[in-house]
Amino acid sequence: MNTPLPPRGRGTATNPHNRFAPSRSVAEDDGWYQEAPMTQGTEVRIETAKTIITRNNSPDLPFDRSINPYRGCEHG
Repeated sequence: MNTPLPPRGRGTATNPHNRFAPSRSVAEDDGWYQEAPMTQGTEVRIETAKTIITRNNSPDLPFDRSINPYRGCEHG
């Protein structure tokens, strides 16, 4: 079974064996192979924000304001 690598920049391209793991998995062709759809590319947009400061009302945080320059998430 020859599986192609995922597109660059989206998640990990390899999954090396952990030398400390108690067991090891080996890929086996059992007839259940399915083509994975291609992932979407990263989209960058220019955005005008109302404010850069976010207010926090959480009792477990030692501050009441913070700055988060990111919007959304990038999980591959």
